[in-house]
Amino acid sequence: MPKKLLLLVNPCSGKMRAKRELLTIVQTFCDADFLVNVRITRCRHDATEFVLAYGKEYDVLVACGGDGTLNEVISGALQIGFPGNIGFIPCGTTNDLANTLGLPKSVLDCSRLIVEGKAKYMDFGAFNKNRYFTYIASFGAFTEVSYNTDQKFKNTLGHLAYIAEGIGAVDKIKPYHMVVTCDGQPYEDDFIFGAAANSLSIGGIVKLKKDMVKLTDGQHELLLVRNPRDAAHLAGLLGDLIAGKFTGENILILRGKRIQFACEESIPWCVDGEFAGDHQTVEIRNLHERLKIYRP
Repeated sequence: MPKKLLLLVNPCSGKMRAKRELLTIVQTFCDADFLVNVRITRCRHDATEFVLAYGKEYDVLVACGGDGTLNEVISGALQIGFPGNIGFIPCGTTNDLANTLGLPKSVLDCSRLIVEGKAKYMDFGAFNKNRYFTYIASFGAFTEVSYNTDQKFKNTLGHLAYIAEGIGAVDKIKPYHMVVTCDGQPYEDDFIFGAAANSLSIGGIVKLKKDMVKLTDGQHELLLVRNPRDAAHLAGLLGDLIAGKFTGENILILRGKRIQFACEESIPWCVDGEFAGDHQTVEIRNLHERLKIYRP
């Protein structure tokens, strides 16, 4: 009996590759004897709503778009306890998770991977009580860049748009005094950036080494950057992060199943490249091997 596949497409992601190559994607699935239903998202949270309403009727859910589109599909799948497999055809600007998963650059090759490959379990994250993330939750320096950069600007310049926006945000960096508790161990200080991640790439700029990240170890990598002494120290810190150097006293790399952040003020958070609201307290929980996703 043919398997049923729900294809959720964000036509505005990246340089609108999904829109241009939709027929190729659908043809690949149909040739493999899938019964394909295509849903085009029109606004934020559409993909989640589709999955909540119809997800249990399908064997495979495929997100075609950027990291935010995949986040919406994963969020819906986690809420309904989706028992099938998840596919991702990355068409976004940065595609952090796609790079971590080692997905092909070609839309056609990604479609073939879903048809011919195997789905493997992966850890995901819970952000407070009612939100989920695929690969990162972050606050502080450059966090606003991903959701403040205009989509047309990103479509025109691609990843350079993030770098341009990030350069303009350097003078807005400010420290937040908080207590970060990782599996019961507290760390109190002034931090300019923090992220709980399950990815080799953060914002397409900070690169973690392969031996630092395991997608199914039941833990998130926690990156914390303490407030630098002055502008020169800040420049050095940013240079170290971009170069993948995490040995300085101002940079902490930890791992944990449960991570809590308590700040003296409400601060903006970003989840998988999307604004997640202002929060004074945040709790991150690792959802160990909760869903299966196609990857090489």
